[in-house]
Amino acid sequence: RAAEADAAASSGWGKGGIVNISQLASSHVTKASTEKPKDVSGRKRKKSESSTESNNHGSDDDDDNNSIASINSSESVLEGRTAVLPGDDETNITMVLVDKQSGLVYSSGERTNEGKRLQIGKTAGGSIEFDTNAIEEMKRLESGDNGPSFPYKTDEDDHCETPLQAYADIQSILDALCKSMGKSKSSLKIYDPYFCNGSVVNHLKSLGYTNVYNKKEDCYAVWDAQEEHTFDVFITNPPYSADHIDKLMTYITSTKFGTKPWLLLMPNWVHKKDYYENSTTKNQINASYPFYVVPKKRYVYVPPPDFREKKASDVHKKSSPFVSMWYVWGGTSQKNDALMQAFQRSDAVSVCDVARSKSALRDLRRSGSSSGGGKSSSKKKKRKTK
Repeated sequence: RAAEADAAASSGWGKGGIVNISQLASSHVTKASTEKPKDVSGRKRKKSESSTESNNHGSDDDDDNNSIASINSSESVLEGRTAVLPGDDETNITMVLVDKQSGLVYSSGERTNEGKRLQIGKTAGGSIEFDTNAIEEMKRLESGDNGPSFPYKTDEDDHCETPLQAYADIQSILDALCKSMGKSKSSLKIYDPYFCNGSVVNHLKSLGYTNVYNKKEDCYAVWDAQEEHTFDVFITNPPYSADHIDKLMTYITSTKFGTKPWLLLMPNWVHKKDYYENSTTKNQINASYPFYVVPKKRYVYVPPPDFREKKASDVHKKSSPFVSMWYVWGGTSQKNDALMQAFQRSDAVSVCDVARSKSALRDLRRSGSSSGGGKSSSKKKKRKTK
């Protein structure tokens, strides 16, 4: 990064405006050639140029020429632009990378855990609109802090990403919602208010659902201000600690939430709680009667990289201690029945059981036909056969 800054200074980009990053790379090569002629030969320069043309870029461990030239990719050409980041002094100039084709703005040096460039904003009318949360993440990474950071209080035990299989199990329900609303998969607006590491966006995208809103923001403040992002379907795996689930149930069963459908992935003990009953079946104003999708094999939750590093046990890092299931409500009784029937016609019934009510859940548990991956039911069945 220091070498890039030297090259940028010599090329004049620090004085403002936009410059094609390939020019910056060329300037850097020239400067490096002057300072260390033995280390940067014409052969290396030729190798860097051919590497750019063939898109066979060097790794982060390669020489600086390849590191800069790799910004030119087969998908798009990124341009360097000087900018003042939110919260910084006007004299503190930072270089960012702009994709002119898409208008997306990236950090010039930091990447995500997946190795992708960290998006920090987008262009609008010639200027840059920065994402303050992304800027905070970029600065955290620049400081060398690899741990998670959130603009609100969190419990490290809550940081577990939902596995793809869990979303695949409810795909038939989402498909049915698309049909009933007259929408395509790409136009169905899905809202998940609880952010962990953003994998819900990628998981649902892999199933064809590309319009997913999941941001690192204080959802409770958003709900209180009634500034929710517009959505058609509410899907989430909430934090299990403190009173998060209680707050969630109060919100989705409120009159202001209306008759929007919701799908909640929560521990199997939630349906026994008073706050759950008071929010759903015993709700005097906006009653709801969810059905339940119970996986036959327990879902395993894995925290993102650098989460729960203080835990000594790797087992604790790799799984939630609770058996979980989907709580589903279609918005009205009629729509709810249609969603349950759609699920029962799907292939998901081979890996999940469905229960229409709490009493059906109890019968399911007693029959031992589905244990959500637990071991107790199978042991009881063995005792009965002796």
